[in-house]
Amino acid sequence: MHLERVTSRSSEAGVAGWIASNDVTLFTMVLVMVIAIFLHSKLNKGVLEQERLADQNTAVTATLAATADELNDARDLLEKTNERLSLTQAERDALQLQLVEKLTALTDLNAKLDVLVADKGDLARQRQTLLTEKEALTQEKLALEGDRDSAAATSATLRSRLDTLATQLAERIAALEAVEAQRDRLTKQADELSSIVTALKQRLEEMHVDLKMAKDKAEENATELQAKVAAGDQQAEKYLADLRRATEMLESLKLEKQQLQNELSETERKRQADLLAEAENNRELVGLKGSLRKVAIILDASGSMRQTGTGGADRWAEAQQIAATWLKHLNVQECVLIVYSTEVRTFPADGSLTDLRGEAGAAKRDQMLQQLQSVAPGGWTDTLLALQKAYEYDVDTILLLSDGAPSKVASGAYQDPLAQQVYQLCREHAEIPINTIGLGNYFDQEMSTFLRTVASITGGEFRGE
Repeated sequence: MHLERVTSRSSEAGVAGWIASNDVTLFTMVLVMVIAIFLHSKLNKGVLEQERLADQNTAVTATLAATADELNDARDLLEKTNERLSLTQAERDALQLQLVEKLTALTDLNAKLDVLVADKGDLARQRQTLLTEKEALTQEKLALEGDRDSAAATSATLRSRLDTLATQLAERIAALEAVEAQRDRLTKQADELSSIVTALKQRLEEMHVDLKMAKDKAEENATELQAKVAAGDQQAEKYLADLRRATEMLESLKLEKQQLQNELSETERKRQADLLAEAENNRELVGLKGSLRKVAIILDASGSMRQTGTGGADRWAEAQQIAATWLKHLNVQECVLIVYSTEVRTFPADGSLTDLRGEAGAAKRDQMLQQLQSVAPGGWTDTLLALQKAYEYDVDTILLLSDGAPSKVASGAYQDPLAQQVYQLCREHAEIPINTIGLGNYFDQEMSTFLRTVASITGGEFRGE
């Protein structure tokens, strides 16, 4: 029994130890779970707090921006108020100065008026004295009329004195009238000055009231504006820093823009030089003489130009193609197309040269060629009439495209007298080179001789196509 009891107790002790050990483990697990829950709660709370702070930060940023705008508006209002106060004070001082000047002038006018009134009294008394003397003299004259012989000398003296007194009286009366007129004028000026002074006083009082109200309003807003200015100084410094960075970036961009413009200008100058060099090279390659700046292109449109040329095309198509090629590739600045046969037609038809320079030059060249395509060959070859028309223009070079010598008949037969007239006309204008281009059967002796002679007389070149 004792052993059983011991054994039972040992078992109970083991069980109790096992339970105690399990309680500690359980307690530890519970504690860990509680701590985890607590930490999770703190984490969620921290996330919420972070979101709240982010929202609050956004709201504060928006408020700060609005406050900055209000600060700028308040600064503008304060500057305008200060300018208005300064301007109002200046106007008030100016009005005060005008008032003092007008009052001084009014005082001077009143003093002058008093002096004139005193002078008027003296003149009136002098006038009365003169009238009294005149009456006395008149009585003396009446008393002395009975004894004229004895008082002749006295009468003459008295008459002279009376005339003198009358003259003095008239002068005093005229002076008195002038004084009265001046008094009236000064009185009118004094009235005008009084009205001006009254208006100035009224305006000064109104401005004083407005000035006081503006000053009180400015003082009320001063404290609030100063607070806003103090609160916005930090933000203003940030804005200024951003503005300086933007200014530096803008200056850098301007410098880059100027460099690009310089590079583009240099590229454009190089392109123009290349174009001029190309034009000069083209002119040398085709063997043409003359400046080729103001050019008259003369095209033979007689009936023989309908004949078939090289490649199966008629001579007229070849002439148009040559004219188009030279217009597009030669450095021609101004041009006139002269198409001749029995009669002469010009493009443009108003007697002027077409300016082929600039961006619009290409369109004008195409327009001239389109007009040229509307011409149908026919008639004989009146080269003299065509050259006479060309010399009416201010040109420095002539290009003559023809398939025959000059003629006056439909058959196109060569006529030497007409050729001699052409030669004489060319000698009269030998300073203008004529480059002749033979079309079709240009190796015909008469035709080639004619075109070569024209080119030789004027210093031009002959070419056969």
